[in-house]
Amino acid sequence: MPSQDFKRSDRIADLIKVEISKVLSTEVKDPRIQGITVLGVQLTPDMKKADISISQSNSFNSLDPLEIKKGLENAKGFIRKKLSQNLNLRRTPEIFFKIEDLI
Repeated sequence: MPSQDFKRSDRIADLIKVEISKVLSTEVKDPRIQGITVLGVQLTPDMKKADISISQSNSFNSLDPLEIKKGLENAKGFIRKKLSQNLNLRRTPEIFFKIEDLI
C-alpha cells in the first residue's frame, strides 16, 4: 500500500509542477519572475507543503535572486489560488520556493 501513496504523491507533484509553470509563464505579470523555470516539486508525505525548486538560468533579466524571491513571495497567494482552481485536490498544499543555482 505505501508504494501506491508514493506514486500518487509523485503524480500530484508532477501536476503541480506543470500547473505552476503554466501560471508563471502566462498569468503572472511581475517582471521580476519572467522567464524562470520550475525544476521540480517536492511534496511532504501528508501533501500539506510543497517545495518548488526554480532556476533563473533561462531568465531574460539578470536580477538578484533576492528580488526574484520577493516577486515569487508576492505572487504566492495568486499561484496557490490558481492551483486550487485548476487542480481537483482535497487540500491545496502550502507552497515554498527555493532558487537553485545551476552554474
